[in-house]
This record gives sequence, C-alpha cells and structure tokens, in this order.
Amino acid sequence: MSRLPLLLLAVACASTGPRRPERYFVLETRAAAAAPFAVRVAPTTAARFYDTQDIAFSRSPGTRGFYQFNHFTERPQRIVQDALAARLERGGAGTGLLLRTNLDEIFHDAVQAPGAARIALTAQLIDANGAVLATRRFSTAAPAGSYDAEGAARAFAAAIDALADEVVAWIASQRGG
Repeated sequence: MSRLPLLLLAVACASTGPRRPERYFVLETRAAAAAPFAVRVAPTTAARFYDTQDIAFSRSPGTRGFYQFNHFTERPQRIVQDALAARLERGGAGTGLLLRTNLDEIFHDAVQAPGAARIALTAQLIDANGAVLATRRFSTAAPAGSYDAEGAARAFAAAIDALADEVVAWIASQRGG
C-alpha cells in the first residue's frame, strides 16, 4: 500500500496556525450641508488599480500594495460619489451643470508611521450642452490614527469629506460665487 495518499491527506489537513479573519471597513462620511445650488453628479470612475474594495497602501515612494485581510465594504469611488451628491444634488436652484469625477488615487501612505490617507481626484464641470467648462485635479490627505488598515480607513472617510468640500468650493468659484 502506498503512503503517498496518506501523506497528501496529512499535508492537506495540516494547519499553519489560525488564519486572520477578513475585516471590512465602512467609509462613513459626515452629513454635510447642501450647496446653495444644484449640480448633477455622474457616477465617479476610478483608475483601474483602485477600482476595488481592497485597501491600497504604500510603504515606499512609488510603490503600492493591498492589505491582505482588510477591505472596504464598497468601492471607494461610490463613497466619493455619494459624498459629492449629498452636497450638490440636493442643493438650491438647478444649474444645468454636470460634475464628472475620476478617482485617480486612494491609498494609505505608510512610508512613515502612522501615515496618512491620500486621495487624488480629477473633476470636470460640464455645461448643459456637454462642453467642458473647467477641469481640476484635487489632492488631499488626512492623518491616520494608527499604523494599520483600521487607522487608514478612518482617515479615508475624513479625506473624502475634505475633498468633497473642496470640490463644492471650486464649483462655487466657477459659477462666480
């Protein structure tokens, strides 16, 4: 009788220790006041690498990786879109304008502990005829409370709020106030 099947069964059943549980973080942004004007918000797109529920990090400049057992409950571009829509779509008088956004980057900059949540977004303001009125790239960071995915997730929510506020102020300046 061959020992190979028993050996394979033993190896398959062997444990390398307890596996860390998967954790999913909800990006909870704050309730924000509506702008005094209304702008339609198109679905936010994302750069391919960041179009995921995985949480990206960087431990050295110019590199990115994903936390192994830590994820967002939703893709972050959806949270960005929701934060913008909460401020812009329920505002005052309609403007006929459309905001188109792309999430260029969203990662935990962990080069130095505890790091910061960094987000970059490109926004386009479009008129009723489809013409691009203005384009701007926004970049913001919020300090992480701890040197891990949990600290980064809390910081991402704060960074998204700050970014959405900046976009609203930019649109107001494009409208002349």
